Amino acid sequence: MPIFQDLKQFVRSENAHTRYAAIEKLAKNFQSWQSNLLIWQIMALIPTNEEKSKLVQSIKLTENPSSAWSIVSYFLLKETDDNVISSCIATISHSKRTVFSKKISALFEKKSISHKILYSLYNYIEETGDEFQAKYLINTFHNDLPEFLLAKGFNAFLKLGLINASAKNIAFQIIEKQYSFDLEKPSLISAIFYLGFSCDKEEYKKFIQLKNNIKNPEILRLLELIMSRISELEKHNFNYKAAETFIESSLNEDNPSFLGYGAIPQSQLEIAIHNLVKNCPSKNKIELTASILKLKNKKCIDILANNKAIGIPEIELNGNRNLAKIWIKNIPYFDNTFKKSIQNPNYYKIWHCDSNDLMALFLDHTILFEPSKNSWQKLFEINFDHQILFSQIIALGNIPENTLEPKIIIQYENLILENLKNCIQTLKKEGYSNKEEFVEKVYAATIGYPVSANFMGELYKEMPFSGTSWAFTAIALSAPRLDIHTISLAIQSELETIRQTLIKGNMEKEEYILEVTSRFQSILVGADRFKIPIMQPTLSTLKDISLLIQNILDKTSQSDDDIENESSDWSGNVVADRPVLRWGAILQVCLNTHLNLEEKDYYEKFIREGLRVAPHVEKRWIVRALVKLDTDDSIKAILYQALQHIDTDFVEHTIIELLRSKHPRAQQALIRSISKNNISNALKIKIINEISLENPEEILQELKTLQLMRHSEEVDLALQEAIHKISASIKTPEKNDKDSESKISSLDIDFIIKSFIPYSDFLSIDSKSALRTAEMILIQSKEWGNEAVDLSPIVNMHCKAVELTMRDTFEAQTDAIIRQGDLSKKLDILGYGKSLVEKMTMFEEYIANLPIIRTIPYFSKFKLRKMLRAICLYRPGKRFTLDGPKAFALLLLITARSECQFHLNKILPIHFNNDFELFDFIKLVHSLQDSRNRAVHEGLTWEARDEIETMRMQAYKIISTCLTIGRSLESQVSKKGDSPMESL
Repeated sequence: MPIFQDLKQFVRSENAHTRYAAIEKLAKNFQSWQSNLLIWQIMALIPTNEEKSKLVQSIKLTENPSSAWSIVSYFLLKETDDNVISSCIATISHSKRTVFSKKISALFEKKSISHKILYSLYNYIEETGDEFQAKYLINTFHNDLPEFLLAKGFNAFLKLGLINASAKNIAFQIIEKQYSFDLEKPSLISAIFYLGFSCDKEEYKKFIQLKNNIKNPEILRLLELIMSRISELEKHNFNYKAAETFIESSLNEDNPSFLGYGAIPQSQLEIAIHNLVKNCPSKNKIELTASILKLKNKKCIDILANNKAIGIPEIELNGNRNLAKIWIKNIPYFDNTFKKSIQNPNYYKIWHCDSNDLMALFLDHTILFEPSKNSWQKLFEINFDHQILFSQIIALGNIPENTLEPKIIIQYENLILENLKNCIQTLKKEGYSNKEEFVEKVYAATIGYPVSANFMGELYKEMPFSGTSWAFTAIALSAPRLDIHTISLAIQSELETIRQTLIKGNMEKEEYILEVTSRFQSILVGADRFKIPIMQPTLSTLKDISLLIQNILDKTSQSDDDIENESSDWSGNVVADRPVLRWGAILQVCLNTHLNLEEKDYYEKFIREGLRVAPHVEKRWIVRALVKLDTDDSIKAILYQALQHIDTDFVEHTIIELLRSKHPRAQQALIRSISKNNISNALKIKIINEISLENPEEILQELKTLQLMRHSEEVDLALQEAIHKISASIKTPEKNDKDSESKISSLDIDFIIKSFIPYSDFLSIDSKSALRTAEMILIQSKEWGNEAVDLSPIVNMHCKAVELTMRDTFEAQTDAIIRQGDLSKKLDILGYGKSLVEKMTMFEEYIANLPIIRTIPYFSKFKLRKMLRAICLYRPGKRFTLDGPKAFALLLLITARSECQFHLNKILPIHFNNDFELFDFIKLVHSLQDSRNRAVHEGLTWEARDEIETMRMQAYKIISTCLTIGRSLESQVSKKGDSPMESL
């Protein structure tokens, strides 16, 4: 089942680009509205803002209310991220739909407009010609806008037929400044065309004079082309004959430029329109109507609209659908004759059978709910037309806040509910053949609109959610508008449906697990996002259902895939993944405030295991549940399994969740995160400002240590303010004279480190701490003379700094290639899966005899084989880590080379200048770790000072190389948007 495979790919992938590809496939290739809503549950409720943007960019808006409508309308109502909102408007633009026009207007009335959103708005106007947005275009257009916005703005002015003095001045300024430039800047071309459209007679002379100063041949040719078109009109002195020529020249153009429009006086244009409309042959009705409507001149459109032979009277009298379609395609938003016809129920079949947009634009609550004899409500009562009902629901949701008294809103809602009952009764008589589609449209038109809790409750009673997907999605999105009793009934009803489906065995096991857990997620999202307490009976039902389903799943026979999905627990015991029970545990921990210690311990076992074996998108909620438990084991699991993850966005999400913890380990980890380069400055400042001050003295000392490192200006400022604030709250004990004795300054030690490592400011706080310790002991040891003192701790701390730096630099990359499995497949071919000694030996001999590598003393093929066998046999959830610098070096040797006759080259994107440089680095790491092992085991006295110095310089060279590589790797990784859960 392709849709399931794509969904599985999204849920399990830890690579952002792979998830984006799955999103696009899913959104474009859904098989039914239930499938689409399942996609919506998995993707839209959990992932990052960037993934939400990908989702909304990929969906295609349909003519009638659908799940795609739900997504777009909900995002426009609830989302605050610029990328998501911009993507929503872009999707609406591509569909050329104006049904969301009032939601867009409401959005801009309450939100400041960024350049990204402004671009989407201008593009929407250009694509749809929505004149209701003209005021935002005029108010936001100014000469300080970026090039791409100026170009889009001029195009939008052209689409709306707007002649604006400020826009013309900006256009003249752009052209006057661009004499020496070519056509690289898009605003220049758009400005030239806009002036050709909008200049009056006097401004046209100024426009001609620009030609004398322009030397660029491309711009000159463009100006000459425009002037040649306008000169045809000038021959008639811009009179009504010129106006007739002007209109006739655009009759057969889909997108006429209307060059010279501004130079023709309005009176002459009206005379020309009168003549053309009066004398228009029947065969040219369509073309002439389209051309006049595209011009967007209100008086000219009024002349056209009132003409009996070609205008609105002709459409109303004879039902001319072909003419009506032209008016619908080129909507004249402010023409009264057109609006009256649109709003008249008698002409419903003429105007509204081909478009829902007109109802959403022109039929508001004052029209649709009017109870008079000749009204839309009376028309509905004749045949219970679904389209009128949907329009009433949309009109209800489009009513601006605080504009009507609550009792009037209640009257409207009751009327809609009564209309729904009538429609349902009709469907019963028809045998429910269209009920499922009807239910979809009703809820699609409801979700994303601010209707009341009473309306949602009555709607559910009258028309329960059809299909399991709708119930949980509607709960998650509409929770604030549903009372607790209704939510509990809905959840229990749908959980029973889940149970029955599983018992009947209608789905594959893994597909069914995904279905069940997605519904659990929706409950959690709805309760969390809207702060709705789930009642104890519902929580008990959830517990019973999760146990029942998991028990049934456990009894089913295990396939090979099930065996492969087995993992080991923290003690190394083999356990099976139990996803339904895990999600049941997450729900209980996150929503149940009455858990005792025994229950918490029971649930923690499943949740901690889930951090290693669960699908990627689930791990966000697992982290939240573990932080809520806040035990020593749960925090350890987060620090080892989540905080070191390759997905930067997931790491940042984990940090935000840890800010809720009061555990000392969590606080230490948060402080150390500030020194990491892959964390955004905004998040670093958030940590500094919001970290728990359970131990203020320790936090203060850590912040002072951080202050010695290199940070951006805003982070430094935040550190200073935090240090000042915490210092003021701590009573400082008086210092004794002994405390004022001179000590070795940490600044002096940092200066020494800096002299060896130019990029030392980018070291993590742990690595720098190890180097400081090593240097401090080294400095102090110089005063000891020839005493019998073991100095191996100096080497040991230098090597610790090397290991920490290598982990910071390479672990995310090495962890990723091991998790993804491509390396395992290639190693399997080389015999490491089935332990084919001959094949393995051939490969190891090849590695051991590479240039430079063959000169490494004690190069261990045994350790190489042991590591590669472990990687080849690795499965997600099993315990695996690279042990020490030598292990990292070996994996780099295998996967980072440019050339390899066994096709293992360029697996890791770590590019040395050549393979010989990589081999030198590998040899250096091997040499250092071997020397360190010997020193620690045998000890080092002061007589071995030369050996200490050699190992010290080796350590600094390795660290410097790692930091250089690390900066290169960072430049390859694009930053992602914040998690939507951060605002929950």
